[in-house]
Amino acid sequence: MLRKTFFCRRNLVLRLHHWRDGPQAPNGPARKGCNVKMIIAAIKPYKLDEVREALTAVGVRGMMVTEIKGFGTQSGHTEIYRGAEYAVNFVPKMRLELVVSDALADQVVDTITKTARTGKIGDGKIFVLDVASALRVRTGETGDEAL
Repeated sequence: MLRKTFFCRRNLVLRLHHWRDGPQAPNGPARKGCNVKMIIAAIKPYKLDEVREALTAVGVRGMMVTEIKGFGTQSGHTEIYRGAEYAVNFVPKMRLELVVSDALADQVVDTITKTARTGKIGDGKIFVLDVASALRVRTGETGDEAL
């Protein structure tokens, strides 16, 4: 069992749970009314503004953005600086974290995919996770209402 707590935005607490038996928690079935997904995307840094504008047009009201470094199939690259060649093992990326209603999740993934795609290696990855519960700290709202 993996349990993590994320504090995001100004007043929202998210708890992600992973159970080996699927969406059913050990205490019984998953809560009704919390149809929320967390979408994590790693994209090229210069695509950030374009992706943000496209997501805003779709109806996304907030996201978290982090500068990250990593490698995948691309495995870094070499750069020449002042006549010397340097190996860059970690490629800079932007990590987007969005929490959206279940109904909007597929549209958000499609929007990120279409907007961030260049057709070249290193375009990024998108992960979609189920959120077991969401709570707005200020008002006590839960589930979709907390977003």
